[in-house]
Amino acid sequence: MDADVLRQIWPIFSAEAREHLEAIGAGVLEIERGGASPAPFESIQRAAHSLKGSAASLGLGDLEKLAHACEDAVAVARAAGRIEAAAVEAVLRAVSAAEGALDRGGAGEAHVEGLPALLAALGGGKASPAAAGASAADRTAEPGKKGPGSAGSTGDRADRAVRVSAETLDSLASHVEMLALGEARTERRARELLALSGRIHEQLAAVSREAGAPGALARLAQLGRELARIGQDALRDSARQELDAASIRKDLRDLRMVPAAVALEPLRRTVREAAGRLHKEVELHISGGDIRLDRRVLQRLESPLVHLVRNAVDHGVEPPEARRAAGKPAAGRVEVRVESRGRRIGLVVSDDGVGLSAERIRAAAVAKGILPAEEAARLAEQETYRLLFAPGFSTASEITAISGRGVGLDVVQDAIARLQGTVQVSSVPGRGTSFDLDLPLTLAATTGILCRVAGEVAAVPADAVERVLRLGPADLGTVAGQAMARVASSQVPFASLAQVLGMPGGRPVAGEPRTALLLSLGGQRAALAVDDVLGEQEMVVSSLGRRAAGVAVLAGASVLDDGRVVAVLNAAELLRRGRPAAEGAQALPRARIVVADDSLTTRSAMKAVLEIAGFAVLPAADGEEAWELLADGRTQLLVADVQMPRLDGLALTLRLKADPRLRRIPVVLVTSLDAPEDRMAGLRAGADGYLVKREVEGGRLLELVRQLLPGPA
Repeated sequence: MDADVLRQIWPIFSAEAREHLEAIGAGVLEIERGGASPAPFESIQRAAHSLKGSAASLGLGDLEKLAHACEDAVAVARAAGRIEAAAVEAVLRAVSAAEGALDRGGAGEAHVEGLPALLAALGGGKASPAAAGASAADRTAEPGKKGPGSAGSTGDRADRAVRVSAETLDSLASHVEMLALGEARTERRARELLALSGRIHEQLAAVSREAGAPGALARLAQLGRELARIGQDALRDSARQELDAASIRKDLRDLRMVPAAVALEPLRRTVREAAGRLHKEVELHISGGDIRLDRRVLQRLESPLVHLVRNAVDHGVEPPEARRAAGKPAAGRVEVRVESRGRRIGLVVSDDGVGLSAERIRAAAVAKGILPAEEAARLAEQETYRLLFAPGFSTASEITAISGRGVGLDVVQDAIARLQGTVQVSSVPGRGTSFDLDLPLTLAATTGILCRVAGEVAAVPADAVERVLRLGPADLGTVAGQAMARVASSQVPFASLAQVLGMPGGRPVAGEPRTALLLSLGGQRAALAVDDVLGEQEMVVSSLGRRAAGVAVLAGASVLDDGRVVAVLNAAELLRRGRPAAEGAQALPRARIVVADDSLTTRSAMKAVLEIAGFAVLPAADGEEAWELLADGRTQLLVADVQMPRLDGLALTLRLKADPRLRRIPVVLVTSLDAPEDRMAGLRAGADGYLVKREVEGGRLLELVRQLLPGPA
């Protein structure tokens, strides 16, 4: 066949061939599970026969031979009334090899690697006479006739569905979204016309009161009324266009949405092949396959899902004898579950295997030089699990065909991040491991929260914004060097969005409230301060091309209805950058503060304010008691009353600042004396802050502490 013609036909053939291969793989697994029902046998033979014929018409000999061998192998099994495990594995290997050939065959060539061995495993392509008769009967059936269990002919299906190029669908959807933005601009201009008409009438009324209403003014008034009518008509047209555009957008989005089962069902083959190679018994359970999501999201999830499922079979599920010894069923269980989460989806991959060993993960990280032993020992459980996603990381003791090279989970992390998603790991030793992926429902148009950051306008996807916060000084504090914000009864990591983006500015004005976006994805939360929130708007997110692909914090760009181009930020990356210290802080002791005051009431009030903000507070009744607490060098900050028995605050500060081991500890002096000379005395003693007692409840103490402890503003 002519090479140019072959290249034109290739996309159609490739798509059909993959459907046939999927039917073959799913069919043999169904036969293995369900016995000798004729329906799956017939389905596989039809798919193999169709693939063989299509490959032959294009001169693709390797695929033709492989399809023929699969057809005959299934015919043999059909004649026997059962299929052997070896035959199932042989067919699945053949399907994988054929898919690999299609992946490499973009130019219209499809060479199957290891073809002789595959054909030999399938029985050399030779069928028994009985099987050959069954196969021949299938091949000679009238085109268009429905066989037993067929669910309709190819011709019937063609009447109900058509093939559409993915590129054409993407282009059409993009143009429709841009038309929708044009409609928004039309509405904006219509409203501007109406506003202009109103101002004209106001001016005419003013002139009429002063100079009467001569003919020229009457004509101007008529023009104003005409302008108002045009504006009203434009507004009605815009409303009709908005309804039409909304209907078209919904239909197009439905076209882009496909059942999750499209990506999940092929995992049955993955599990079966991996289990067969490792001599394990593993059952895959899929739920939520009917939930529909963006085709592009599913395409980008294919590789991550394969990695996670293979890891579950290899590292998670134990061999049958080990499971029996642990009181478990011999067959392990791997579950892939899709959950609807509003404008996002959850995709959970779990197993009932041995679980994760935090100690083993830390040891592997130290051995590979990813982090020093001292730091590894301080990691909390969740932070330890995050090491699994480090490039090159693996706990496998040997390299196999399935895993052990340290390639896999870092690929998963990268793919999820590019989809603006997050992944959380949980595990119970002896009971299993779960990977929870939180992802957007679609990559097409989205609603964005517009905000001003360091003088620039940017957009954050609304599905990642839990709420907009107004934070006062009393709501902000520091825990173990990490700035935190109090939201209701919980503490969340706090940072300036400008600092997270590496932009100038973002430092707060002391004492002023701050506006922040509370981001929430996959169970993780962070509050990011912004200059202002400008509102919410529907947006079409466009790619920034290859040059900007490496900028992880950017998801794309969008054109607003007023013509401005704004950056659309990657919420998952913002969340990651906004809470780096907090993830490690779980393993670290809380910042320790000594509070010294001879008044129990004042001491208790300051202790309560600081403990609510997350600090560890050690109270002292006088300066000498405070000095004993400070002597071990583990305190991060001292709050002391000026007037105390035994050792007052000024003397305590002088002693502390004279000690080479302790001089770097910040000191806040608290007193009822507010005279300038009293403040100067405190500063001369070396105090870093000076506070009047009545300011403690007003949030000033917490603000001073937050400023003096290390950490972002």
